Amino acid sequence: MIRVLHIFHQMANGGVEHFVMNFYRNIDRSEVQFDFLTSVESDGYFDEEIRALGGKLYRAYPLKKNPIRNYFDIAHIVQKNHYDIVHRHTGSAFGYFDLRAARHGGAKHLILHSHNPQAGKPILHSVFDMFLKFDCIKFACSREAGEFLFGTGAEFEVMNNAIDCDKFEFDSAIRAQVREELGIADSFVMGHIGRFEMQKNHEKLLEIFYEILQKRPNSCLVCVGVGSLMDNRKEQAKRMGIYDKVRFLGSRNDVKRIIQAFDFFVFPSKYEGFGITQIEAQVNGLKCFASRSCVPFSSNITGNVRFIGLEEPAEVWAETILESNLTRDLSAIDVVKNAGYDIINAAKRLTEFYRSLR
Repeated sequence: MIRVLHIFHQMANGGVEHFVMNFYRNIDRSEVQFDFLTSVESDGYFDEEIRALGGKLYRAYPLKKNPIRNYFDIAHIVQKNHYDIVHRHTGSAFGYFDLRAARHGGAKHLILHSHNPQAGKPILHSVFDMFLKFDCIKFACSREAGEFLFGTGAEFEVMNNAIDCDKFEFDSAIRAQVREELGIADSFVMGHIGRFEMQKNHEKLLEIFYEILQKRPNSCLVCVGVGSLMDNRKEQAKRMGIYDKVRFLGSRNDVKRIIQAFDFFVFPSKYEGFGITQIEAQVNGLKCFASRSCVPFSSNITGNVRFIGLEEPAEVWAETILESNLTRDLSAIDVVKNAGYDIINAAKRLTEFYRSLR
């Protein structure tokens, strides 16, 4: 059996973590097993499931407390457990730090997987890119994310953010059930799924919803996710006088049900690698509205994504949405599958890649 060590800073309930778990659930675990290493003290969102699937969990000494000790902890874990393949998921050049530690521990095959076309901390990214960069196997979730981390013209493998498409196919019965549960049965529902962090731009999301509400008073905004800015956005909603029209659902493990209740999906991110939730929304047949130049154009798999400039005022977003045909596209699931975003075939492709490294 091939055991692959996947490294994250932490295993939260985010898009990148869901990406890896989608592969983990669907890969042939009699042939390839995933183990996970993080650099925080807290438990991860998927720890229980990882153990149930046969994976091992390691925690290196917290990076923020002592980077040097963290480095040697990672090296020791790799060496002690004889990992040949180490797969680091990252949004910046900091990923090279962990891979250097893994190489120090004896790993032969080092994979750096880029998941964003912009770093959350640009200065740190530039420093690590300048001093820690070295040649390794290069993966990316999109062309834009790969060129950001590895450079224009660099060779890298695009690994699609594949999902279990059948789980997100539209179901009218579930839609009615969820809308009843949330008390929005007769509402015009704007949906969003994402962490309450700067990148996802919930501030703009609320502004857009406010403008929609002026023209469609029966509207409701449903937000799935948690994060450090959640309380700030709740306060913003109260100041705007729209708090009773927003459903802050927090962290949910039934996104495949919640998404059925949406009438359209808004994605005003300040940067994105290739949002998994945007793929899920398209499979469900939803029309999506995303920030131009901040969300990859390649994410428009079905032709149902409309890009709007993030610099455009909220009124323009609202007008564009309300003037669009929001009828669900029930054929979208087949388009997404045929484009290579179904997890079954994608997991086979990743298995073949790992096998080729033996």
